[in-house]
Amino acid sequence: MNQNKKENLAYIIPVIILIIILFFIFFFRLRIYKIVGSSMNPTLYENEFVLSYKTTYKRQDIIAFNHNQAIMIKRIIGLPKDKIDIKDDGTVYVNNMKISEPYINAKSLGKVEISFPYIVPENSYFVMGDNREHSLDSRSIPIGAINEEDIIGKVSLSLIPFKSLN
Repeated sequence: MNQNKKENLAYIIPVIILIIILFFIFFFRLRIYKIVGSSMNPTLYENEFVLSYKTTYKRQDIIAFNHNQAIMIKRIIGLPKDKIDIKDDGTVYVNNMKISEPYINAKSLGKVEISFPYIVPENSYFVMGDNREHSLDSRSIPIGAINEEDIIGKVSLSLIPFKSLN
């Protein structure tokens, strides 16, 4: 009888784990992504895995969003109706206040195709990569402000703290 209980547990535990995972995927819209590129260095590096989930979003959250049938990951700098200004030295101002950015290695104006100051449209977010010199983000016309309906979810850095074996 003891052997049967052990055998049953060997089948039941993986099923329970699978049910829990499916519950979180369907009800919290969890998604796992592999980082491609260097635009989020030094916060995220190529081949790292991150988890995203639906929630409300605030400044400095990292989000995953759809853009031209691709998934991009960037940091929210501005919320709807915020005024964004970036000086020539790369210093970022939101609503006339200089923001603290401890997550970047170096300030950079980067590639800019829009005019500043920039007012974030309603239901949209202004996003930038942490590697400012090498990030295609809201400063470019093709990306622009991210519409809320294109956001997949907030990215968590700590839920999957391992890197790819590649």
